Amino acid sequence: MSGMLPDRFRLVDLLLEPDLGLRLVTDADPNVGITGAHPIEIENPTRWLRPGSMMLTTGSRFPALEHPQQACRELIRELVGAGITALGYGVGVITGDIPRSLLDEAERHRFAVVAIPPELPFMEVVGRVNAAVQAQDSMLLRRTLQMQNHLLEAMTAESPEADLVARLTGLLRSSVVLYNEVGDVVASAGGAPVHLIRNQLRGRDGRLLFRVGRWSVSAHSISPGDQHYWLALASKSNELADPLTAPAVEVSLRLLNTIERTRQRATVENRARHAALVRALASGDPSDTDTVLDQLEMLRFGPEPDMRMLVLSAAPDYDNRRWVFRANSLLDAVESDVSGLARDIGLTLLLARGDDGLVGVVPARAEAFESWSHNLPQGLTCGSSEPFTDPARGPGKLREARWARRSAERLGRTAQRFEDVSLADWLLAGRDPEQALGRATAVLGPLLDGHDDLVDFLVLHLARNLDVGRTARELNLHPNTVRHRVKRVEDLLGRSLRSPRDVTDLHLALEVLAERPTS
Repeated sequence: MSGMLPDRFRLVDLLLEPDLGLRLVTDADPNVGITGAHPIEIENPTRWLRPGSMMLTTGSRFPALEHPQQACRELIRELVGAGITALGYGVGVITGDIPRSLLDEAERHRFAVVAIPPELPFMEVVGRVNAAVQAQDSMLLRRTLQMQNHLLEAMTAESPEADLVARLTGLLRSSVVLYNEVGDVVASAGGAPVHLIRNQLRGRDGRLLFRVGRWSVSAHSISPGDQHYWLALASKSNELADPLTAPAVEVSLRLLNTIERTRQRATVENRARHAALVRALASGDPSDTDTVLDQLEMLRFGPEPDMRMLVLSAAPDYDNRRWVFRANSLLDAVESDVSGLARDIGLTLLLARGDDGLVGVVPARAEAFESWSHNLPQGLTCGSSEPFTDPARGPGKLREARWARRSAERLGRTAQRFEDVSLADWLLAGRDPEQALGRATAVLGPLLDGHDDLVDFLVLHLARNLDVGRTARELNLHPNTVRHRVKRVEDLLGRSLRSPRDVTDLHLALEVLAERPTS
């Protein structure tokens, strides 16, 4: 790096002094060298200034002139012709803003104009420049540290990538774009043609130098974790070879790696903690109830957490099977989608993998829960329990959520709350699963012994409200064949499908069998 940065003080070094509050207000190269700084308010000031120096003014002589705008333009032309590096203008001392005519002329010459806040004495700027010019040996280290500190502040921002890109743009006076692995813009600043630049990056990696129209582009690929990004810098005025570009890009790439790796690590750790908490609630035997309640309160469930258990499942053709291009498994895709929706809506959602899909916990009274439920993607089915506060009731609430999901599947709904399910579902959810399974097996025993075809027939016939004609049409059978099968079922079970009591028993028994996690 030391071979890239010449040992001289530059305008960017002055701009990077955090306590000065200076701003470059024209589109000029901030890497020009400065040999000194001098306040001067007289006509024809370049007689008293050395080339490479910076002139400081409050604009005190402009208001008294007959043609102040012309004088502003002439001043810029004089400074450019004499090789002056920059003009520092004290804002709010004589004029409220820097005169527009002065800025316009400076822009035409790409000349640096720096706004100096009214509370900053000019002699502070003069002293800082003179001290820096005399201390040439430490200039390289000082510039590098200041630039690093400036970029490191992005780590504390709410959106660190966007803040880093904005800081890098201001530092290099270039457009900066950050792309993700599919070419979407993660963050950008400046007016570069982002789509044309992206077209040059497809299928490539490493460091690239190319042109897009009038833009010179330098692009760098990075792969923190499993992600792939491109950082592209573009400029119409420079070839991006100035001394500050290389170290600034190097620091930015390291910061982007750190940001993404930190985010990935935090995401994995959070998911693991959330999953452990959900499993503790689902088991009904958390090792430390007080700790579970404390964790729920920290996760915005409240001091006396009022929560619901959820069970989520997805059809194999979920998302028209496009999920295979963005996830390792169907559950990975579903977890990502429902978590992203919860994050966008502002809902606290804790998830864990279960035997038959995803198991989750949400705050019961959150308005966001209703919005989340109504906006779940097609192809998902979600059942939610009634609200509860006692962690020991988790297993029963998990059964409620599963019965609510079963009800949603039968009714063709995406989401169903347990308080809205049928009486039969409500009664079955309150029974011990093993006892209910034993009772159901006893009721259906003769059919379960080698008559799977009749089990499927009975399920369909009950679903069609015992309508012989509808069942016949759906199975493409003659009605008499359907009546014959009904007779076989009745003979095997010793029950009548014309008896409401027997029909109820058979329906509930089939529901219990269908609720088994392996079904």
